[in-house]
Amino acid sequence: TDTCFMSVIELSVKKHHREMDYNYFEFENLPTEIIFKILDYVPYKDLSIISMVSRTFYLLATDPLLWKSYEVCYPTEPEKLISILNLNRFRKLETLHLFQGRTCSDVRMSSQQTCDIFESLENIELNLLTIQHFDLTSVSSSQLARVLCNIKSVSFNHAVKISDEQVVTIIEDMPKHGNMKAFQVEELDFSKVERKSLSRAVNSLNSFNSYYCDFSPGQFEEIFEEMAVKTNLKDLSLFNKEDLEKISPTTISKAFNNLERLYVGQCRLSAEQMFGIFIEMSQKSNLTKINLVFKDSFPYLLSSIPSDVLSKSLNSLQEIVLPFFKLSSTQMKDTLEGVAGSSSNVKHLDLGANIVPDVSLEVLEKVYFKLRTTYPSKIKDDIGDILMKNEDLMFEQAMLKAELKGVRSKTAKLLTKNKQLQSLLMFSDPSKVNADTGRISGRVRVKILKKSKFSSSYRFSVKSRIVKRSNERVKVKVLSKSHVCEL
Repeated sequence: TDTCFMSVIELSVKKHHREMDYNYFEFENLPTEIIFKILDYVPYKDLSIISMVSRTFYLLATDPLLWKSYEVCYPTEPEKLISILNLNRFRKLETLHLFQGRTCSDVRMSSQQTCDIFESLENIELNLLTIQHFDLTSVSSSQLARVLCNIKSVSFNHAVKISDEQVVTIIEDMPKHGNMKAFQVEELDFSKVERKSLSRAVNSLNSFNSYYCDFSPGQFEEIFEEMAVKTNLKDLSLFNKEDLEKISPTTISKAFNNLERLYVGQCRLSAEQMFGIFIEMSQKSNLTKINLVFKDSFPYLLSSIPSDVLSKSLNSLQEIVLPFFKLSSTQMKDTLEGVAGSSSNVKHLDLGANIVPDVSLEVLEKVYFKLRTTYPSKIKDDIGDILMKNEDLMFEQAMLKAELKGVRSKTAKLLTKNKQLQSLLMFSDPSKVNADTGRISGRVRVKILKKSKFSSSYRFSVKSRIVKRSNERVKVKVLSKSHVCEL
């Protein structure tokens, strides 16, 4: 019997193994698309384990498409970073952040290691590269330009050390390769770059963001002249650029309105430039978002723009940020009425400390519910306060009306039952008293006299500790043409 029992167990185990082998065989022979879909839900740590199962699973689990969203942890030792970047699975890595550090305790990187990193990056199809607190001077200008110009979006955050020769090479090669679409730079010196080369490079991009960068005289004039005619640029951010006032109002107005998103911060624009920008915007513009974040001047920069033109310009946009500009009450009124209209595209509106004008509550309600709550907006908060106060006032009026109606009803019932009133009404027309409804009609006026808190009886009632029944007492004067009765 024991032998038979063991035979049954062995048969069961063999059957189980055959089923496992069959299932394993089936999974391995699934279509590649399905396997990728399954492995796409597996964490990277588990993918590494799966890659060690077999050669087949190694090829499947290390496919570059599965590792494209991998994020390299920081701080990472240079040699480890280089070995990671050299793995085939990271050939389609989308995002990388290079950071050497600011203190002695941060990661130290030799010149050769920096060159090795950029040599590895030549074989990776990056979409976004951000560089911060990093020394690039050891990399050859040609190699650096070759790597950066093949990446879709490059950001030089603060404290990036780079030579003038490297900057010139990158800018000159940028339009030739045509792969870079977005370039964000901070504290970079472009003054050594030839004007036309810089203009071609900037206008070949989709997005150019400049923060505290240095430019030589005439460089931006060349950029805007080309931008006014034809440009690929859709998003432009300029921060701390002081000589924009020197550019022709016609040129800058056409250049800005060929964009889709515009941010100008800590800069200066003249009243003539502002007038030209909004006139052009009201006629023909690609702009959807505008952020003009710099101080107004006196006379106010927007004061010369007709209110209907300003309203038409702003309501063609989706996002408006003008936190420091003074608008007249007429400009504010026309703008808000435009936002309330069905043809307005505005979803976010920030007009700073401008006071909400005297417009109808219907307009304010439409503006309030049309604006998104994603970003803070003082004008929306102010409109909300006005609507809230009006709602409270309407509620108080409704409550007062209901209370007054109740007092009138109780007073009418009290007066119809009072003997003094009956004697008074004997000299009046009886048809004016409606006994069924308990209401008094005719020329009878009722005054409810509230007891003054300074009266002796009031003070006594407050100080007295004697518990009294809380009966409501109403003092009423009934006035008619010929009689006066106090109840």
